[in-house]
Amino acid sequence: MNTYNRETIVNALAARGIPYQILGREIEADVLGTGHKTHKINPAKGVYLDSATGDGGTIEGLLRAMDLNPSPSVASNQPIARQTDNSQLARTLWNNAWACKNPDELYNGPDLNGLSAMNKGARRAQWQTARDVTVQYLSNRGLEDAHWLGQVRIGLPDRFSPEGTRAVMITPMRRDGNICGIQQAFINDEGHKLDRKMLGRKGVIRLSPPPEASSLPIMSSAQEKDMLLLGEGFETTAIAIQASSLPGIVAYDVGAVQKWAMEQAEAAHKPANRGTAVPVIGVLVDRDISRNGQRGARDAISSLDEAGLAARYLEPSIQIIGGPKGADWADARQELGPDGIRAALAQCIDQQNNLAAYRETHSHEVDAALAIQDDHKRASGIAAVVPYMSPRQINRALEDPYWVVRLNTLYTLHMAGRTEEIDRAHAKNLVEDKIPAINKRAVAAFQDRFAPYPSKKKEVSMQQPSISTDPNDSRDVAAILGLPDNTNFDNPIPPQTPQERSHNMEQQANTPQATRQYPRMEASLKAPDETWYQASLYADKEGQLKGTVSITNKGQSLDERHKVEYEAKNDKKGRPFLHAKAQIPDRPDVHVFVRPGAESKVAMVSFTELKNRKHQQIEGQGGTLKPNEAARTAGAKDKTIQAIGEKLGVNYLEGPPHDKEKRQYPRMESALKAQDGTWYTAGVYADKDGQLKATVRINHQETGLDEHHKVSFEEREGSSSGRYYSAKIEREDKPSVFMNVQAPTMKDGDIRIARTDFTEFHPEEEDKNKRFDRIQGQGGWLKPNDAMLAKGDKDHTMQFMREKLNVDPVKQVEQAKTKAKGVER
Repeated sequence: MNTYNRETIVNALAARGIPYQILGREIEADVLGTGHKTHKINPAKGVYLDSATGDGGTIEGLLRAMDLNPSPSVASNQPIARQTDNSQLARTLWNNAWACKNPDELYNGPDLNGLSAMNKGARRAQWQTARDVTVQYLSNRGLEDAHWLGQVRIGLPDRFSPEGTRAVMITPMRRDGNICGIQQAFINDEGHKLDRKMLGRKGVIRLSPPPEASSLPIMSSAQEKDMLLLGEGFETTAIAIQASSLPGIVAYDVGAVQKWAMEQAEAAHKPANRGTAVPVIGVLVDRDISRNGQRGARDAISSLDEAGLAARYLEPSIQIIGGPKGADWADARQELGPDGIRAALAQCIDQQNNLAAYRETHSHEVDAALAIQDDHKRASGIAAVVPYMSPRQINRALEDPYWVVRLNTLYTLHMAGRTEEIDRAHAKNLVEDKIPAINKRAVAAFQDRFAPYPSKKKEVSMQQPSISTDPNDSRDVAAILGLPDNTNFDNPIPPQTPQERSHNMEQQANTPQATRQYPRMEASLKAPDETWYQASLYADKEGQLKGTVSITNKGQSLDERHKVEYEAKNDKKGRPFLHAKAQIPDRPDVHVFVRPGAESKVAMVSFTELKNRKHQQIEGQGGTLKPNEAARTAGAKDKTIQAIGEKLGVNYLEGPPHDKEKRQYPRMESALKAQDGTWYTAGVYADKDGQLKATVRINHQETGLDEHHKVSFEEREGSSSGRYYSAKIEREDKPSVFMNVQAPTMKDGDIRIARTDFTEFHPEEEDKNKRFDRIQGQGGWLKPNDAMLAKGDKDHTMQFMREKLNVDPVKQVEQAKTKAKGVER
């Protein structure tokens, strides 16, 4: 049986876009595409186990079944991983489960056949225990068991259930009326949920209210008597249905809520369905700390509104505390009781009805403003009508060809605190807008949606956005729009004509804005699994040390930021250190320690996770605490540098000069300017093991593009070009780029020179000849830097170029000098 190192498996999974996480010696992966990482892969033993089905085998067989070569080298143009449809297994589990109709029903299923009286009694007792804890679970959630017990089925735990499971409550997922998947809730003796898993394909179920449920006392539109509720979880939706006597749809997660809304919108556009009366959709919003639930609900409402369907945004009030992840309507039932949630739902629906009626009354004013032909007048009229805008009208304004309309709409929504109503697609377009004023404002408005990942080339400064994120601070926008500065009453700016304002805006928008940086001490640590841990530290006006801890991993879609406060302490030997704790829901807390380094010239930052009451240090590269440029400029006046000196005895002002020239590492360097003005620069080097690597920068000054990537190359053999080296650059929200290093054939008498080529990869293209798009431009030739020439034959990169590509960098430089002298003569 073959064994594999962990990187081999991780590379294979990452190449196919399969989500995974590393837990101890195992890798957990979502091979089946169910949304759950059920495959437990043990590289050291060479085996795997699917915890959902009990299937297992060798890793070699698993990789072969996924059409993966069990080596670290994975072809770049392989198709997307196949996803096994286990809907049949889901239907089997549903069909074999107990359809119990009432809490007193006696189990008499087929698995009792053939058993002795004693064994039959023991088995029936096991089923009845499962029934009792399921009833207890429903009761704990505030659901009336007599009705909701008939909506679910009950199963017994198996060897894959969490320890302590006594019952498995199964709810169905349907497509076109047929079972396509199930959701399993594992329940313990006390009627509490231990875990939840999905099996099969995602779908929805429609639930009806209990017969005895009374209607809500809605005061506004009678139209809401036909409202259909739409929610994420079974329990949350069922609670709202029970409290309101309105039917509902369970979509199971926020993505399915959006998908269901899009399907309804598409159906409404079909000619056969036009004019058909449809109920108002009441979207039950999960108030998540991450804001995923709120944004998903907004996107769903936007899709419905675009199709002319009425929808209401039903979010629990802020008085509902909920748990560490947020609050939903199930939490409202737990905290307010049955009467409280009815009143809260009725009030929320009334408020949303009144808001919808208000916008409907003024809808013609918005349409009239958006239809104005004159660009300046249309831009000026937007601010007055934004309060009346529906999601559909907001989208129209943000797609306006005149950039001032887009900016004014974004600005007004930001001031009103309504940027959450802008869906992800339009928010992304605003962030990528080529007008700097729009880009800067969008970055400030959507920074938590599109937070950047840490640079792979250098440590990232924790900088503040150049435009204030405070909706009440309009001074920066006043400057952009050429409007009077209302904070300066002594010297007001005189009003301007639309033409003057337009000229002012164009000048401001196309002038790069300087980014303000606040004094900070910063440190970054990169863990072996590519997770970045970053800590910032500053002293407030009272001298208290505060900061943020950021944990990011691009491959695992991990992006967290936590505010912390540091406490000065002494260890057992009396040595000073600083300590802060970042509390993370559903995961071990991360602790930050700041200690003086060797000879107390610098401070070092370390990170630990608290597991089993023991601190386990997070290993990685980096950890040196450094002042950013603003702190260095402030020097002795900076409170943070003073505080570090007082509490840790580290004086950063006595360190080496800050303008000291950066150390240059031996590299082969190249620069290629594409036809659109984008620069592709690279530093190529060979490490001590002979592995060719590179740091790559892709930037475009006018559009604000600036990416840094670190890549490793694989040796390839071309049909005509011979040996070359290739690396794949993964980019967020942009096509991947393949970078090749090769030595093309030169003219007779010329020295061989290596060059870099870049090619965009478009896997969605059906025509294979169009998937790879070569980036055309000037430059690309690799040249040795001074550090590499100074090190000479001892340099690994020099050796690699000579042995692998038959390129001699020294002769290359000599030839260039000779040609240059010839030109001078």
